[in-house]
Order: sequence, then structure tokens, then C-alpha cells
Amino acid sequence: MYNYYLLIFIYIVNTSSGSPRVLKYELNPGCGKVCDERNSTTFHLRAEGSNDTLHYLWDFVGNPSVLLAVTSKTAKLNIDWDKYLTRQPKSINFTEDPFYTFGVTIQKIIEFNDLNDKGSIDNINDSNINILNPVYFNWTRKSKKQSNGFVELDMSGHNYVDPELNISRAGEIEIILNGFCTLEHSDVVPHMLHSENSTQVDFIINHFRGNSSFEKSRFGLELMIVSVGDPSSTMMIDTKKSLDDEYTPGIFETVEMKTPELNTERKKSESGYLQWRPVSYLSSHRDVTSSTETIHYNLVNCSNIYNNSLLYAFYGDESNNLLINKINVTIGSSGDGFYKKTNYATWTFLVGYGNPPGEQFSYLVILIISIGVGLPLLIMSIAAIYTCIRRLPRREASRLINT
Repeated sequence: MYNYYLLIFIYIVNTSSGSPRVLKYELNPGCGKVCDERNSTTFHLRAEGSNDTLHYLWDFVGNPSVLLAVTSKTAKLNIDWDKYLTRQPKSINFTEDPFYTFGVTIQKIIEFNDLNDKGSIDNINDSNINILNPVYFNWTRKSKKQSNGFVELDMSGHNYVDPELNISRAGEIEIILNGFCTLEHSDVVPHMLHSENSTQVDFIINHFRGNSSFEKSRFGLELMIVSVGDPSSTMMIDTKKSLDDEYTPGIFETVEMKTPELNTERKKSESGYLQWRPVSYLSSHRDVTSSTETIHYNLVNCSNIYNNSLLYAFYGDESNNLLINKINVTIGSSGDGFYKKTNYATWTFLVGYGNPPGEQFSYLVILIISIGVGLPLLIMSIAAIYTCIRRLPRREASRLINT
């Protein structure tokens, strides 16, 4: 009975922790034939709540980017397409000033030759590092879909051609973005716990041809993160450990990067975050046997935003009220056979608003734990009562039994 009431209590707490948002999306809103002819992709996802609206912009006109803006329910998105397609600042805005904004862009794809099989890019000299600019991929839409619980955009980057360095590469970089309206674990391994306030980014390197002179190639990303806030402050990285490996066996850590909390007229604290598990999968099957590690490095403060992304089109050159950081994340660890072993690698992370959701045990695990703890206690209690009765005089025992 105790276990039954415990489950009911947990269910009530979980279901009352937040209300689902209504998801609506537009592809290239207001652009028309110009974007069709250029094969441009700017995806506007609205997550409408009872008190506000979260706007997510997923963009591949420049470097792949995600912009999150929290506005009133009546605010609308404006894009001046002539200016935006020519990388002009302030070419994206809202009809009302957002309460809070936060964005991330994939600034670089890094390839390095890990000669000593350390898994880390530290102490790798420049001659063993190649920088790939994501804007030189041909980004095309593989699919887009919507269900009751999520919206998904699947993008493929192929035919890499860098005209400046005269470099071309075959193979594919795939980026799958998901927006959600509920608190739940993703179906995609490593089963990140997402909320209605987050976008999931799944980055996949699939048979992409590396530098032919690198025998031990590994890949990584440089992310630029921008948030409204004090430029002199800093974002914080925290690694949380968990005993729960129910969803991702063998992975007991979650890495969180949070912006400092910002006081606004609406709330005492507004913030954004990135969250990921430090794991990559070297096979599309994504199981424990095909997993390796990811490594993140120190945050670096920046003074301005590069002009080849959605973030520049929104924020422009004004950095006086912006917190701008960069971070590198590399894929692979010592002894995993390098990228060439499978020619496949992944990294999955969340871009979200507010506080990252904390991991929780599922009802099945709670039930198993409750039974595992409750059943022995019940048996011990029965045994103790039986022992006490046995030790009483027979007459007293008989009297107790008869009553």
C-alpha cells in the first residue's frame, strides 16, 4: 500500500510540474521564391505557452545556428530577407522586444591528427589541425515533420568546397533538430531529458572524407554562444554525476553550461543553457559497444560575433550588453580506433531556456526500488512479530491469538 501511494504522489508531482506548449512552425516565413531558388532554410518554431511564447530559429543560411527568444504571446517575427540573405546586421527582429534571448552557432568543424592517441586536441600543433567552415557545405533539407509531441528538421551538409583554400571534401554532415512540448526523454540515444523549453541538436559525421595526410583523424566543434547579459561575466560549466543509467547505460555524467541569471522586468532570473552527456556513438546503432567519449574545453570570452551567422543578423555589432563565449568539444578517446574505424560519429546536445531539467527515475525503477526495499522490511517485520510471539508463555500466546 505504501508503494502504491508513493507512485501516485510522484505521478501528481511530475504531471503538475509544467503545462505543455503548442508547437507551430514556418519554413522561410515571408521569403517565397527567393529562398526556394537559393535552397535556403530558416525554420521558425513557435512554442506557445499560457504566459509567453518561445521562438526558436533554426538557420542554415549561414553557419548552422539556433536562436531562442522569449516574448509575449502577441510578438511576431520580422525578417528583412534582402538584408538577411546578404548578411546584414539587425535584419531579424520581433515586433516587441524579447524578454530574453540566447543563441548558439556552429562556428567551426575541427579535424585534428591525434598522433599520440590522447583523444584531446591539447598540445596538437597547427600543422595537424584543419578547420572546416560549415558555411561551405551545401545544406539541404532531408525531411521535416511534426507530431503531437515534437517538431523535427533533418538537414544534410554535403559537397564541401572551400574556395579560399581550394579544398573539397566528399561525405556528409547531418544535423537533426527537434523541438518539444513536454518533459520527456528523447527517443534518440543518449536519450537526453528534454523539456518544452529546449531544442535538441543531433550532430552526425557520416562517412565524411578527412584529410588524406592525417592517419589518426578526430573531429570536434567550435561553438559560439551568445546571451543578453553583462559582457564581463562568464558562463559556468558544471558536470553532474548520477547513479541512474537506466536510459544511457554506462554514462553517469551530464555536462551543463549555463549563462548567469539575468534580472529583467518580468522575472528575477532569466537564463539559458547547453546540456549534453559526454558520449559519442561510432555506429548508427548507438549502443554501449559503439560508444566513445567527448571532451569539452575551457570557455573563451569573445568581444564580437562573427558576421556569417543568424546571431549576427539578430544581434548585430552591438556587444555592450552581450555575453559572448566560445567552447570547443572534441569527439573520441584513447583506444577507440579513431574516426577511420567506422567513419561515423555523433554528438547530441540541448539548447534551452531556464534551468535544465534534472534526471528522474522512471515509475518502473521506482516500483522496483520500492519493492526491493519494502518487501525485505515486510518480511523482517513479520519475522520479528513471530519471534516475539514464540517467546511469550504459551498461555499468553494463546490469549493473544484468540483475541
